[in-house]
Amino acid sequence: MSELTTTLAYSTDSAGMHPSHTLPVKLRAIAAAGFAQAELAFPDLEGYAAQQFSGYQKLDEAGQGDVATLVQAGEQIKELCGELGITVLAVHPFDKFEGYQDGQMKAARLARASAWFKVLKAVGCDMLQVGSTPDASTSSDYDVIARDFQQLADDAAAQDPPIRIAYELWAWGAHVNTWEHIWEVCKRVDRANFGLCLDTFQICARAYADPTSANGLIQHPPEGSAIMQLSASLKALATTVPKEKIFYFQISDGARKIAPDALLRIAKEQGIDPLYAWSNAWRPLPYMDEVCARNDKEGWGGYLPVLDVCDAVLRTGWRGPWSYEVFYEEDMSKDDPAIPSKWTKAAAACHELLMKKLAQRGF
Repeated sequence: MSELTTTLAYSTDSAGMHPSHTLPVKLRAIAAAGFAQAELAFPDLEGYAAQQFSGYQKLDEAGQGDVATLVQAGEQIKELCGELGITVLAVHPFDKFEGYQDGQMKAARLARASAWFKVLKAVGCDMLQVGSTPDASTSSDYDVIARDFQQLADDAAAQDPPIRIAYELWAWGAHVNTWEHIWEVCKRVDRANFGLCLDTFQICARAYADPTSANGLIQHPPEGSAIMQLSASLKALATTVPKEKIFYFQISDGARKIAPDALLRIAKEQGIDPLYAWSNAWRPLPYMDEVCARNDKEGWGGYLPVLDVCDAVLRTGWRGPWSYEVFYEEDMSKDDPAIPSKWTKAAAACHELLMKKLAQRGF
């Protein structure tokens, strides 16, 4: 293990997108590739529960559903992880939580959190990742958002064992979509068990990249160019965020493999933000072309300055868990049993290469 990394994880939803890529298959691939931990995607666990227990009813926005069954499935997954010698770093993605004005909607989301807490305990995990809400109907007042998270953090701290909340910026978030935003919210929440999940893709998707533009870069940024805009943002990050408030760090690249008009069309058809559509399908590993060249001689299309983001995060003094979360639908959705192993092994090789490049920068 590198001195820059306290533990290394890989996300289960990044180990295959075909129905044949079941959660146990993914976890075995993650363990075989040498990862000590897995980030557990809640939909993967629900898919496993549906496979194991006939008639399983998924949890809804208020946490209503077959919670007891899902807990039982979680206990089975914990047992499998124990056999494989891995643990669960975090469960994700808990979303559309903050900023609702209606009392019933607030109560429903806290009830959903309570149900998820039971699942976290079942899988032996003490960290819940929360993505910034994409719901534009929610309040944009950071004091309102922070009060919601104070309640969530307090409820999480009261669990046995206590649970930590890792707040991640989603670049398509309605009111919170940069690292500066989540840090502002985090300061207002002011709870020891509430911190940040930083992500190379999400940071770049707001401060550097625009997949809907002709050159893939943000247009007319205040700093004059995309790279200068990112540089200024990362310089501020390195000197602003306290290392103890970074709970973990997600790694992925972004690809220029889809034409802007095609991406906009897909996003419109799905009723989601173009950045969300891009994130769902075009996030390879950094250095993917070097560690896992495509058989068709085409590149994977990665172009984000991932190394620069890693550099900035490390300059905060932070040393903690790294997790690889990547999505490449074109390849991962294939009915191919080799996919989980292919991507987890590539991620392990990517991490080794990333550590070498960081060492060249003095880390």
